[in-house]
Amino acid sequence: MTTSTAAFNPLDLSHTDDPYPRLAALRRERPVSTPLPGWHVVVRDADVRAVLADPALWSSRRNNTSVPDTPEADRELALSQLDPPAHTRLRRLLSPAFARTVVAELEPVVRERAGALADRLQQDADRFQQDTDLVPAFTAPLPRAVLAAFCGVDDIDAADYDRWAGTFTDLLGHRAHAEWPAFERWALRTTDGSGGLSGVLQRLDRAEAVTFLHFLIVAGAPNLRHALGNLVLRLLSEDHWRAEGLAEAIEESLRLDPPALWQMRTATRDTTVGDTPVRAGERVVAVVASANRDPVRWGADADAFRPGRPGLRAHLAFGKGPHACLGASLTRLQLRVVAEVLIGRYPKLRLAPGFRFRRAGDFMSRGPAALPVHLE
Repeated sequence: MTTSTAAFNPLDLSHTDDPYPRLAALRRERPVSTPLPGWHVVVRDADVRAVLADPALWSSRRNNTSVPDTPEADRELALSQLDPPAHTRLRRLLSPAFARTVVAELEPVVRERAGALADRLQQDADRFQQDTDLVPAFTAPLPRAVLAAFCGVDDIDAADYDRWAGTFTDLLGHRAHAEWPAFERWALRTTDGSGGLSGVLQRLDRAEAVTFLHFLIVAGAPNLRHALGNLVLRLLSEDHWRAEGLAEAIEESLRLDPPALWQMRTATRDTTVGDTPVRAGERVVAVVASANRDPVRWGADADAFRPGRPGLRAHLAFGKGPHACLGASLTRLQLRVVAEVLIGRYPKLRLAPGFRFRRAGDFMSRGPAALPVHLE
């Protein structure tokens, strides 16, 4: 079959500025494409789910070809970079910290932090007599503050942690960062502490504990910033700025605008995906943002905002299989509390006149770079 639709290149930022028209065409015409030698991109829901659900065939560990395949090296890899059984063991040890009952205890803290930032929005708007950009004023600082509370950061370390949470962005090469020695010292002190997250961290090797605290920042801060921005933008754009039906609206926002666009895996043996041959060692990019809009699963109106659609929580914004997001409950808590606080404080909030979406994020993520709003 011939097609005029160019392959989706996950390493080309211009392809992720507005990826959805290209991805829709690929679902129809080229469900598996090869934008680079040895790289295969899958865009249909069934294929994406099959890749994410089978770590024996589609490896996360083998994505990291620069890291030796040894147990010692594994201890310095993030949870998302491991395969079973190392991944299974580490996730089992960490899971108690993310239980819904534990996360629920954070709600007063999230609400207090969100309330304080919401109050400051009005103060700044009155002071500067201009529209407010929610990204630097709200959606960026809130996830950092919540992560600090989750990790039990003391007041004396709060400024340092906030800086680290705004600085660390990569899972590899971080040890060369100028801030790493200070972060590592803090991480070891936190691991040796008492109560809360420290009790879970003490079940790990000390190197694993430091790696996990770094992973929390890299995976948590930017993705939450994008998810919060995407949610506010979606609710305002769809005239859904109200408390009624909020839970369903949050899930629909995650489906339509996942902060993480794709995940990568490496084939462990010669196989096929979507009838396309894939050789051992080749990469497969599973585009969850495309699967979340696949009409085969979501219906002919898959691109539309319809919070009441059936099976909504089956979206792939949090992944699937062994690597499904460990912090999904914490993310949902923040999204709900933020929406409740902002809608309650500013029921007539609206986008600034002339707003145009500009993308922020790396190759894998997408959210608004700015979100200017008018407070009323």
